[in-house]
Amino acid sequence: MAKNLLSINDLSKDEIIDLIEFSNNFIDGEGNFRKEDLFPDKTIANVFCEPSTRTKSSFAIAANNLGCSVIDFNIDNSSIQKGESIFETIDALHLMGVDLCVLRHPESVIKDLADYLPSMAFINAGEGSVSHPTQALLDLKTIIDHKNSLDGLKIVIVGDLDHSRVTSSFVEGISNFDIDSLIFSGHPEMCTKYQNPKFGSYEPDMQKALQDADVVMTLRIQYERFDQDLNLDLDTYKNSYQLSSEKLESAKGDAIIMHPGPVNYVEITEAVYDSENSVIRQQVANGVAIRMAVLSRFLSS
Repeated sequence: MAKNLLSINDLSKDEIIDLIEFSNNFIDGEGNFRKEDLFPDKTIANVFCEPSTRTKSSFAIAANNLGCSVIDFNIDNSSIQKGESIFETIDALHLMGVDLCVLRHPESVIKDLADYLPSMAFINAGEGSVSHPTQALLDLKTIIDHKNSLDGLKIVIVGDLDHSRVTSSFVEGISNFDIDSLIFSGHPEMCTKYQNPKFGSYEPDMQKALQDADVVMTLRIQYERFDQDLNLDLDTYKNSYQLSSEKLESAKGDAIIMHPGPVNYVEITEAVYDSENSVIRQQVANGVAIRMAVLSRFLSS
């Protein structure tokens, strides 16, 4: 296994499966997270240069459950506000004894940081619109938890795909497995990167895309990543691309509904979010177990 987790492509298929299976060891029979004092001599820095609730909190909980010391780095109160570069900031943390940096950054800097500080371990917790490897791992785990296998499944991803690091990492991860099909759907102006994909296919008609789907992942509109204001009529958008109970009838009866969060209820209705098909809340919980597994493996490497 590589020293850093910068991309899901850093992992082989066997390593992906190993991490998912290993993560199950951190959940007891009642669904609670085990507290294992495995790394009391290790210090983790949670460095988030973009907002986060689920990823940041689950990494902190995961590290604490493993016995690590955790630095919850607050960028707004750091010397970055005085003009210090991210490289100088992370180097300072390294010199203070931080063993592993969990980094979320709006730009693609993590590989350069890993090269700059080769004795420090790095885990990518979100790289702009490019990648989010631990989200892909927890999504794959959630599907396996409910479908037992990834093989033979029809998976549909709907929403703002162009700005979704979740989608790019999920595609990289799922391409290792023998699924039946992967269908991308959404507003054409939000799916320009996926209309002629190397893996999967694009279907602009959401109703057609959902036909006999086993897994449906919905994504919010990432307004913060658009270069200009969206001239979008939300009622028209919802009519075409919001996952409703009526649209879901095209999918298989036991299809699971996923969403990486946060949910805006533009891309999905509250009724579908709360339905028996929804596994969105389990995705959140699986984030802790997966990140405990990831931290364990990369702190030991």
